[in-house]
Amino acid sequence: MTLPEKSRSTAGIVTTVGAGVVILMALTVLGTLAITRDDKPEAVASPATASAWDLEQAANDTEPEPAATTAAPGPTPAASDLTLTPKITRKQCFGSAGCHVDIKVEVGYAGPTLSEDDTWEVTYQVSGAESGPIVGTFELTGTKYDQDEISLSTRTSSTKISVKVTDIAGIPG
Repeated sequence: MTLPEKSRSTAGIVTTVGAGVVILMALTVLGTLAITRDDKPEAVASPATASAWDLEQAANDTEPEPAATTAAPGPTPAASDLTLTPKITRKQCFGSAGCHVDIKVEVGYAGPTLSEDDTWEVTYQVSGAESGPIVGTFELTGTKYDQDEISLSTRTSSTKISVKVTDIAGIPG
């Protein structure tokens, strides 16, 4: 027995609408689950039903993160361990008007061996400048340091220039 043409058309429409309603309901349920799901990883029920991706995610979630290791810092230099000496790199005097002087601070160290992994910021004060003390800093790592040149003016050509440590601070590595 065959259905009349009109009945076949109605049956197709009903089937299409019914499939659409089922799909719409499935999307609504999936959307609701996606919104209400928290960010905590779900436990994989069984390796037999889990995909390779699920197994990899579960393995990544259960591996403990490595503990942060910080090496024990080496010895801390003391101000008395450092000897700072001004090295005159250029000097131009103007009779009784004083001199224009460029210096670099040379560093001597007589303390315990410093670690190459630790860096220290050394603050110092230069005395003898006509305008007053000059404060500067340099970084000390192991036995290495980098020092910029300092320019100053003195009152007379016989003015003594001296440098002393005022502070030493560790720089986090």
